[in-house]
Amino acid sequence: MALDSCTNYSLQEEIQRNCDVNLDTCYECGKCSGGCSNGHIFDFTPRKIIQLIKLGQENTLLHMDALWICVACNICWDRCPSSINIPRIMDYLREKAHQQGITATRPQVETFHRLMLDSIYKRGRVAEVPMMIQYNLAIGNLFNESGMAARMLLKGKLRPVLTSVKQIQTVRRMFNNPKKKEG
Repeated sequence: MALDSCTNYSLQEEIQRNCDVNLDTCYECGKCSGGCSNGHIFDFTPRKIIQLIKLGQENTLLHMDALWICVACNICWDRCPSSINIPRIMDYLREKAHQQGITATRPQVETFHRLMLDSIYKRGRVAEVPMMIQYNLAIGNLFNESGMAARMLLKGKLRPVLTSVKQIQTVRRMFNNPKKKEG
């Protein structure tokens, strides 16, 4: 995907062309934000992100930590009555920020994002338990959220057995051969 930052177009038009979404169909109902699994730790909720795009606040959007915290779970997209693909928009903005050398403002967010991508590269999916341990070691607090981890394990929400996707090379090719920027 080539990022289109042509100055003749508004940010909303750029997003519409590159992400194939029509933000004019947004009702501003807030269902996207209400369902967001990480909305409680975002600096801007999905609804606010749509508003900022409409206002052309590109600098604010490219510097928000929500870009690096969004795990593209698709709940916002599933709940949207207009089917606005917010995870696709977040991917586009994240790629744009990355190309401009913009990183998360909080080091823990950058660490989390890097570890998540490393996990996906190694196994084709996120290995939650090893990633939690690596994250806690990286931030210097091995027992950070250990009570929650134990409850999640007991409820079967965390997989103690590590598995990989069958065609891991396909996943790795996505990392190793990103589409070249056109033009």
